[in-house]
Formats: sequence, structure tokens, C-alpha cells
Amino acid sequence: MSATTMWIALAVFAGLLVFLGYLGHRGSTNTLEDFVLGSRKLNKLPAFFTVTATLFSAFSYFGITGQFYTNGIGAWIQVATTAAVGPILYFAGTRIWIVARKYGIVNVTEYLTDRYRSRSVGLVAGIIMIAALVPYMGAQFRGSGLTLEAVTSGGIPYWAGAVFLAVVVTLYVMSGGFRSVVWTDVIQGGLMYVLLAVAALILVFTHTDGFGNLLDMVEDQGQSALLSNPGGGELFGLPYLISVLVIFAAAHFTMPQLQQRWMAARSHSTLKFMAISLPVGTALIYFCLFYIAMVGVVTRPGDPAPEAIYPAMIMEVLPQWLLLVAILAIIAATGSTANSIVLTLSSIVAKEYVNPIARKRRGSALSPDRENKALTTTARIMLPILVAGGLLVAFFGPSSIIGIIVSITWPAVFLIFPTLLAGLYWRRATAPAAVTSMIVSELIFLSLNQGWLPIPLGGWHPAIPAAIVGVIVLVVGSLLTRPPAKEHVERHFKLFEPEPTPTPTP
Repeated sequence: MSATTMWIALAVFAGLLVFLGYLGHRGSTNTLEDFVLGSRKLNKLPAFFTVTATLFSAFSYFGITGQFYTNGIGAWIQVATTAAVGPILYFAGTRIWIVARKYGIVNVTEYLTDRYRSRSVGLVAGIIMIAALVPYMGAQFRGSGLTLEAVTSGGIPYWAGAVFLAVVVTLYVMSGGFRSVVWTDVIQGGLMYVLLAVAALILVFTHTDGFGNLLDMVEDQGQSALLSNPGGGELFGLPYLISVLVIFAAAHFTMPQLQQRWMAARSHSTLKFMAISLPVGTALIYFCLFYIAMVGVVTRPGDPAPEAIYPAMIMEVLPQWLLLVAILAIIAATGSTANSIVLTLSSIVAKEYVNPIARKRRGSALSPDRENKALTTTARIMLPILVAGGLLVAFFGPSSIIGIIVSITWPAVFLIFPTLLAGLYWRRATAPAAVTSMIVSELIFLSLNQGWLPIPLGGWHPAIPAAIVGVIVLVVGSLLTRPPAKEHVERHFKLFEPEPTPTPTP
């Protein structure tokens, strides 16, 4: 495909997204709650698309397809993780949704600061999330650059494809905030589902006589191990499967960009709908990716770059007009994840870092209205700065997208989950114990992951023993330190108590 044709299509697509950003800006009220959460008016259908579009990205098209190609059906464990997050979201998500609505909380680090009555808890959690998610955002820019470079045979260089996505995301998120993100996610998410299904059908029926015949051909090539657990390698043995299930389910709930959606839900009914629909949407995407990967196994055996098989295969079989739309779907998927990350991180930086420093320098508090406007302005200013950090990762970070996700992002955020869950369910949990737990568990994880602690793990992911130690530190530390003030803790826990049933008058 010529670079000129691709640039024209990208310009039209970018214009649509920026226009949606402008529409989002027209309905805004210039408050941080509106900019970050859309005034908490997220309904069911937009919620489905914005949650799945946020979750699936370059990681899906490249990383998961490569995992299926290399390791087989064991990668289906990801579907189970989204099913497992359903009960967590239904119960724990309900609690954080109630507290956030009551006290005007706009992100998960603000919740932790408020619950533990300690800036240190929110600061530490925020640092971990920023360190984990900026590389993840960089993976989206990398996915855009790789895709556009591949389909244009170098006509659009890698750096230009990455910068293009970064600039477009910055423009429409700065313009309309959460409303723009949701509206673009509906477009980008719908495009992702339709084009992924179309690409899977065309690839399967171009190279085989159908889905059953495709699996028979995989077996005929001596790759039957890919069709059963643990798959074609040792990666998806039982300890690792359990590790991935626990890590991803807990991290899905804790991720600040997904917490943003839990808090933005218009009603508890919307929250329950998200809990049910997330695994359904995941299963649909993984079904397509699995069969696309199996086509790759049959037609491109021994490919040295499994993460690149999806764009390589669709370039061979799709007509030019459909290939163009399919490429836009990939770019849309990367953008729909990057936009959510940068928006929620901008609110974390504004609330947890910049605003307290500015307040201290002023020496006096602003009126609520002026402070809200200042916070919103700060969040907007932080957007291009955070995006620039993601671009640095895209240009100078790890080359493997799947490595960024599995090695850094999800495990690091997962280790915040015990502190978050304790805050929601255990009155005795204390700030010193929470801070120590997060720091100790992250250091242990980093040491195990990098091989600095040469301890045999027996197939378990390094984050699992780190989490166990973190939970022990949290429990023991809370019991050994002064309990939090009862009146402060009850601000939260009294909200979870059922309404008393009125006594009928005789």
C-alpha cells in the first residue's frame, strides 16, 4: 500500500476523532469530575465499548496473536481472567463506586489517599501506576509505528507512525476529556470488533475449508500440542496459568484507567452490566485472534516474528480498500487504550502531585470553583508531557510488546490490589502498613523478575510470591501500628451498610 493512500486515510480518520473531541468539549463543564469521569453519566452500551476498547490494543493484535502462534490455546487463560474480574467488580467495585460518588473521588489513588488518610499511600500507588502504565502507553505508539511501517513497506517510517498516534490522541483528549474518550472508543471499539471478525473469516476461508479443517491442518503439521493445554511450550503450565489468572483478574480491577470507568458508571446497573459483558467481549476477540494465529501456523510455519503475523497475513489476502480499513482498526485499537491511560494518569498527577505543591506555595486555599478549574487545567497540561514519556518508551524501550505487558504493567499494578482490597473490606488496615506492603512487594517482584534473587519459583510468576509477602506485611504491619481514627474509617464503611428497614406502624 502506498504511503500517500495511507496518509490520506489517516488524515480522514484523525479528523473524525478530533471532531468527536470537539463535540465532547462542547458538553463539558470545566470541572475535573467532568473532564476525567464525564460527570459520572456513563451508560451501558458506551460502557461496554469503552471498557473493551481500553483493554484491547496493540497487545491484542500483536502480542496475543503471537502468544497463540507460539504457545497455543493456553493463552485462552486471558478470557478466564476477565470472567474472574466480574465478581470482584460486582462486590468490591460496588463499594468503590459508592464511596467515589459520595465524596467526589475521581481516581483510584485519590481513593487510597482518602481511605487511609495519608498522602503517602496515594503517592506511592501513583508512582507505581505511572511507572507501569507509561511503558504500556508506549507499547500502543510502538504498535502504531510498526503497523504503518509494515503495510507501507517503509513508506511511513516507524517514528512517524508512532508520533502520529501520539499527536492525535493528545488533541482529542485535551479537547473533550472523558466524553471524547468514550465517543471515540465507541467508534474505535466497534471498528475493532467488526474488522477483526471479518479478517478472521477471510483468512480462514482463503487458506482452508473452514474452522474444523484449519485445526486438522494444524495437527497434520505436527502442531497438535498447540490445540491443548499447556500448549506448544512450557509457558502455560499449571503454576503459570494460575499465576496469570490471579494477576490479570486483580490487575484488571485495579488498573486506574479501568477504575475510571467503574467510577464513571451512571448507576449500579451499569456497573453490573460491565462485570457481565467484559468476559463476553473478551471471548469474541480471543476467538478471532486464536483462529488468525492458527492460520499463521499453517501458512507461515516457524515465523521468527510471531508478533507481526497478523498485519503480514492480512496484507496478503485482503483487497486494498478492506486492508485500509483493517489497518485503521489496528490504529484505532492502539489509540483507544492510549487515550484512557493518558487521561487517568493526568488526573493522578494533577491531584496527587501538582495540586498539593501549588497549594503549599500559595499558602491559602482557592475557592472550590477556582480549584476545580486549576485542577482541570493542570490535567490538560500534563497530557502532552505524559504522552512524550510514552513516545520515549516506544523509541528506546523493550522491543517486545508482550514483554512490556507481562513483565511490567500488570504485575506492578496487581501488587497494589491487596492495599486497595484491604481499604474496602478491613477497617484495621493502616497507612504505614499499606505503604510498606506496596514498596516491599514491588521490590521483591523486581528482584525476582530480574534474577537478582536466584530463588527457584517452580513455574510461578514472580509477582505471586511478592504478593504473598506483601499481604503478610500488610496484615502484620496493620496489627502492629496504631489503628486509623474510627470516625474517619466509618465515613467509608457506613456507606456499605444496608438501609434500615422501617418498622411498620401498628
